[in-house]
Parts: sequence; C-alpha cells; structure tokens
Amino acid sequence: MIPMNLYRLFGRPAVAAVATLTLALLGSVSSAAQEDVDARSARGPLPTAFEIEPHFVAGTAPPGFGQGSGIGAGLRGSVVILRKGLVPNVNDSVAVGVGLDYGRYHGNWSLSSGWRDQCLHYETAPNGTPMCTDTTLNGGTYTYLYIPIVAQWNFGLTRRSSAFVEPGVALYYLRGHGFSAVPAGYLGGRMRLSDRVALTLRLGYPTLAIGASFML
Repeated sequence: MIPMNLYRLFGRPAVAAVATLTLALLGSVSSAAQEDVDARSARGPLPTAFEIEPHFVAGTAPPGFGQGSGIGAGLRGSVVILRKGLVPNVNDSVAVGVGLDYGRYHGNWSLSSGWRDQCLHYETAPNGTPMCTDTTLNGGTYTYLYIPIVAQWNFGLTRRSSAFVEPGVALYYLRGHGFSAVPAGYLGGRMRLSDRVALTLRLGYPTLAIGASFML
C-alpha cells in the first residue's frame, strides 16, 4: 500500500508513474532469462554516445537552511567517455552527467515529526539584544536550483533495460542564502520504448526524478 503522505506531497499522477515504471523495470529484470541478456555478452557497448533527459523531480529534507519536501522539474545531459566500460565481458559504459533542477519546497510538507518557522528579519532592542520581527509561516517556502555533476556507470541488463549508479556532487542555490554544495548519489534504471527513447527513474539525494531519456 502506498503511504497516504506520498499522495499528499507529490500527487496521485506522480506516484502512479513511479509505481508503473518501477514495476516495469522489475518485470524486465525477471524476464532476463527468456531474453538475450546483454550483461553476459562479450563487451558489447551500450548503444549511445549522448543522452538528454527532461524530468520531474521531488525531494525531501533539502540541504542548507531549507525545510520540508518539494517538487519541480529539470534537465540532465550525459556524455559517454568509456563505451566499453570498466569490467571485462560485461556490457557496461561510463559517462559524465551534468544537470539543472528546480525545486520548490514547503516546510509544512515535512516527512519528519514537524517543521520549524525561521526568523526572516532581526532588529536590535534598546538593551542590544537581537529581536526577531518577521518569521516564516507554516515552515516557510524555499526555492532551490541544483546543478548535479556526476560520474554515471551504466550496466545493460536486457535488450530493453539498463541500470546505473551515479556518485557526484550537487551545487545548489537557495534563494536568500546563496550558493553551496552537497555530496550527491543516485541509483536508477531505464526502460527502452524504442532504440532512442527510454523511461528513466532515478532515486537518490538530494532529489529523485522520473522522466524520458533521448539517446543520440
């Protein structure tokens, strides 16, 4: 059963899309014995050199001063630098990926025990003590721009599916607080709809994403 707070945070269409893609990927892996499993082929490279991926993003517990959970959209581009990968006799490849993601977070959408309002403006009292004169409401809202920079290690599973792992770093801009950076990491998978188009699911931090990959 899908927790009700996922419907509240991200909406029924987004949850249904994630569930559908996850089931499709699991079904593809379970049918690998009935297909020609590319992962056991003699170092056949994954048939792509460049990938562009528009997607929807969602996240919770953002880095920095932000709170709560949020949704948004973004774009990721990946360039293959090693078509034959790192492991002999395995269909793998290595790429470098860079993206730009926008997310709008709401403090009262927190998945934890609660949210905290934050002071937006201080004034000095006559005795010199700082005094808060303006605070956020219901945990506040926070606008993030992420720039993830990752190394992407891809593995072909079957003719239609592949998986990847992405360690890296995410530069981010939080409105009102400037730029900073946070370690990033993702696990994901693709389900090919055609030779050049695939559905892509990415789970990790600081965001998760679901979108379409166009392979060139």
